[in-house]
Amino acid sequence: MGIITKISLPLIAAFALTACDQEQQSTPEQTKAPAEQTKAPVEQVAPKAERPSADELTAVPNGLSAEQPHSPDKGINMTQGTVRYFNLEGGFWGIITDDGRQILPQNLAQEYRKDGLRLSFKAQEVKDMMTIQQWGVLSTLSDIEIIGQVESKSSDPLL
Repeated sequence: MGIITKISLPLIAAFALTACDQEQQSTPEQTKAPAEQTKAPVEQVAPKAERPSADELTAVPNGLSAEQPHSPDKGINMTQGTVRYFNLEGGFWGIITDDGRQILPQNLAQEYRKDGLRLSFKAQEVKDMMTIQQWGVLSTLSDIEIIGQVESKSSDPLL
């Protein structure tokens, strides 16, 4: 063996042992303190308000809530719009509301599938479902009424 090898091996071993010893010494000081010194005074905590039972809780998107919605129609909006047929992704029916929103109806009945038909309806957004149409807000319609007809923008005479 060469002289460099003979000198370097003990130095490497010394550095390794020193590093291990430093790791043991870096433990928190709290573990070395006696148990009597670490005791903190115990504070009296006021009893908490009574928690609602599981039957009183309702599911909401971010967990459970004891608050009941103000009305069962919460999230349902009465609006007006025009039915349109879009020849994209295989074709689908959509509604453009008077304020410019795009609604993708989940349950548009056959009698309302006429391009240019003006409707008054309530729409509730469907949040737990996805579609292949990348257009509009998926919604369930209710209380649908025909309020008029505008010119069809479709080039298909059957629509």
